[in-house]
Amino acid sequence: MDHVRPLLIKFIYIAAITMIFFSHLLLPAVPMGSSLVIALVTTAVLYFAGDLYLLPRLGVLLTAIANFIIAIVILALGSSFVRQPIGAGAVLATAAVIGVAEWIFYRYIRDEIGTSAEGKEMLSSPEFLGGEGTPPEEGEGEQSPEE
Repeated sequence: MDHVRPLLIKFIYIAAITMIFFSHLLLPAVPMGSSLVIALVTTAVLYFAGDLYLLPRLGVLLTAIANFIIAIVILALGSSFVRQPIGAGAVLATAAVIGVAEWIFYRYIRDEIGTSAEGKEMLSSPEFLGGEGTPPEEGEGEQSPEE
């Protein structure tokens, strides 16, 4: 149940982006149902691959860039399943906006949870993303020698 909140937030903005770009700005327009299915698949893959796997390992900026690349692949594959052709420009523009939205989302997570030291980049956000533990504070777990 801890994964519901970030998945819902992520689906809302990815669905809004794909519907705006594919269903309203692209001519001929992609059906709204197809845009929502593409958004659902994109949300699931970006959440599990990006947020849960890459974010703790790469940090905010590199994960947002990786999510941009993953979104390009998913949107390009998704365009082959709809009746209307989706050009490379529309796929790149949509993926770029998703990448920027991911970066903003990760900054929101960092501000929501906070970091252990000001000025340091967030490496993971286990509380917000459904993990059990919190990131260890600096010096935590180290024992000082008693004399």
